[in-house]
Amino acid sequence: MYKMPICRNCASDDLELVLDLGLQPWGNHFVPVAQAADTPKYPLQLLVCKECWMTQVGHTVPKEIMFVEHGYLTGTTRSIKAHFKQVADEIIAQTQFQPGDYVLDIGGNDGTFLQQIKPHGIDVLNIDSGKLQAQRSQEAGIPCLNAFFDEQSAAKLLAQKGPARIVHGANVLFHVEALHSVFSGIKNIMATDGRLVAEFVYLPIILQNNTFDQIYHEHLLYYTLHSFQRLLASHDMKLVDVRMAPVHGGSCIAYAAHAQEAVEPSQRLTDMLAEEKHMGVEDMAIYTDFPQRVAAVRAEILRIIDELKAEGKSIQALGAPVKGSTIINYCGLDVDRIDCAVEVNELKVGTYVPGTKIQVHHQDHTPAPDVYLMLAWNFKDEILQKLSGFREQGGQFIIPFPTPHLI
Repeated sequence: MYKMPICRNCASDDLELVLDLGLQPWGNHFVPVAQAADTPKYPLQLLVCKECWMTQVGHTVPKEIMFVEHGYLTGTTRSIKAHFKQVADEIIAQTQFQPGDYVLDIGGNDGTFLQQIKPHGIDVLNIDSGKLQAQRSQEAGIPCLNAFFDEQSAAKLLAQKGPARIVHGANVLFHVEALHSVFSGIKNIMATDGRLVAEFVYLPIILQNNTFDQIYHEHLLYYTLHSFQRLLASHDMKLVDVRMAPVHGGSCIAYAAHAQEAVEPSQRLTDMLAEEKHMGVEDMAIYTDFPQRVAAVRAEILRIIDELKAEGKSIQALGAPVKGSTIINYCGLDVDRIDCAVEVNELKVGTYVPGTKIQVHHQDHTPAPDVYLMLAWNFKDEILQKLSGFREQGGQFIIPFPTPHLI
């Protein structure tokens, strides 16, 4: 019998199942074709806590499996670099840095974000658990501690380097298995007048746009401003500002300070909290029809693909992001429908898409198909611009969200 887990935030056992995506592999488990074996699968279920309204996945794949040896590098995407430059420019414009101040990036991957900070003469430090990511960061001139960030590693950094003026985390603070240890570490290492700049995929947009592919085992938590604010308050911190960004299909950039600091919340934050309240993010009604809409997206993706295959069209998956594994596995796609996947990330070339026999080839060395299934849809504009010649020659794309369609 399935045993419901307890809430990752408040430890309540009053969790309600929102969406069941079945048994799925860890989405970044890209095994080399030559070494391919059976890929472990785990429950992938979205739950909401009715005590603190934190939305989360139920099963935990250990962080040592997911975040030590993995193939995601931030710097491979031009859109991410441009986004990080904008965030860095905002931080620099809003902060009066003093001698000895530094910016700490939690889970800073290959150092792409801090590369936008360092040219301004500001000291930087990356901490990332990925072996390759830490190496690439060092090679890029961004010092990196190869470790998981938590209360213990924060204490060591504090003793060695002192408090951080800015603590930044992009798409990492909802990955954390040791949730309260991580936020205690942030509280302890952040300077008295420091700021936490937290970037995360925004739950209301996932619900609005049916983007179930944002749900995977690395994404342990799915924040609203209300749930994130409640988590911060439990560690004596508070939200002070927020803005939305288009990156990753709709992300929230939240600014937090120590609770005792005399700073009033911005009008943007006040407005967004009011908007969330109007939406009913802390009422089960907003979640009830999500499974039906997700199932309809799956049915439409399969209908489009099967019609194209009946016409004799060749189809390749464009990109092999972790979110694409959720689409592929939930829709039951394999080599009978998808010829292969193509990527520019060398680390994924020569592997199988997790849970399938779909091989990943290098995009530049693979003849184009008739149709691409755009798994990296969150970079649609960049991809369409790059592949304008493919479109001019009659090539098509299946865009999966918010409603699957051909362009």
